[in-house]
Amino acid sequence: MKLPKSLLVGLAAGIAAGAGATMFVLTAGDGGAPEKLAASNPSGGQAGARSGAQRPGGQRRGGYAPAVTMAMAEAASVGKRLDVIGEARALKSVSLTAEATGIVTEVNIVPGRQVSAGEILLRIDDEQQRIALERARAQYPIAKANAERYRELVETEAASALEAEAAFNNYKTLEADLRAAEFAIAQRTVRAPFDGVIGLTAIEPGDYLRAGDVVTTLDDMSSIVVEFAVPQEAANAVELDQAVEAQLASGGAAAFAGVVSAIDSRVDPVSRTLKIEAIFSNRTGRLLPGAIFAVSTVSRGAPAVSVPGLAIQWDRAGSYVWKRGADGAAMRAEVEILQRTDNIVLVAGEIEPGDAVVSEGADRVRAGVPLPDATRRRKAGGAPTASSLSAGTANGGE
Repeated sequence: MKLPKSLLVGLAAGIAAGAGATMFVLTAGDGGAPEKLAASNPSGGQAGARSGAQRPGGQRRGGYAPAVTMAMAEAASVGKRLDVIGEARALKSVSLTAEATGIVTEVNIVPGRQVSAGEILLRIDDEQQRIALERARAQYPIAKANAERYRELVETEAASALEAEAAFNNYKTLEADLRAAEFAIAQRTVRAPFDGVIGLTAIEPGDYLRAGDVVTTLDDMSSIVVEFAVPQEAANAVELDQAVEAQLASGGAAAFAGVVSAIDSRVDPVSRTLKIEAIFSNRTGRLLPGAIFAVSTVSRGAPAVSVPGLAIQWDRAGSYVWKRGADGAAMRAEVEILQRTDNIVLVAGEIEPGDAVVSEGADRVRAGVPLPDATRRRKAGGAPTASSLSAGTANGGE
């Protein structure tokens, strides 16, 4: 049987391809390919060996710096937090009233104006009192001179002791009349008793005032006192000069810092609460008497260490943080959580104030990896500071 020519050609081509493939495999098995590879890269074998020694799995243990943020642990104390409602009043506040009856002749009251102590705010007609004052001023020197003259005459027996006594009594009477006239005029003048801000008034010149009528109010708002009460169980958690924060109960405003200025001497028998006063500086004038504030204070307690909340890690053994050891490597520090706030955690354990801890990226840290020094500072321009340093430039990098 004669085979077709095309089939013979295909069979020959297949045998040739198989022989070539076999020769290539035998050549690779004899080390020919590696020799060519080594010739093209003579140092490749050693580099590969070094790479394998340095990077089992990609990196040598302890040879890389994870991208983390560092923070400094700070000294703190664990105290009892109290959140209550308080009402503000001025440091000094008074309702000014008329001491005499009469017609108003002068009003110098501008609501909201700052006035000084002794400044005249209102006058009542004092014409009659001024006449009495002038009469007393005219008679007083004469009576005083007569009393002195009769005293000398008694010594020379030119006048009797009875006449000298009458002259002296007349002198003392006119002296009292002079003082009474001056006092009557002062009663018809309303003055500011201290520096403060004047309130509203409806009095105008020509109005008739009676003794005891309220003229206006005066408030010393250089400082504001916030009064609040705490339960009797928390009475021992508040002491003088303890820090206090107050924020408008409606919210939306910044908190103001003050200190406890006064503590009542007894618990209210009805409400079983203790009255506390805290004073706040009011240089800006934004705090107004009568406002309601949300008051917060924390009592002084046992010493602790403050770290960022994100620094706390957990496993089966409990809570811990990663801190930077003396050699710059990460080391695990077991801690016990004592108190939490919004962003800060107070802890105790294998950590001291001043230790550098990982505040962000702790899940990337393993024992022995290098960590940046949180005490390093850089100037402006987005660079890290003492309390926040990115580890991306650690291990000698800038």
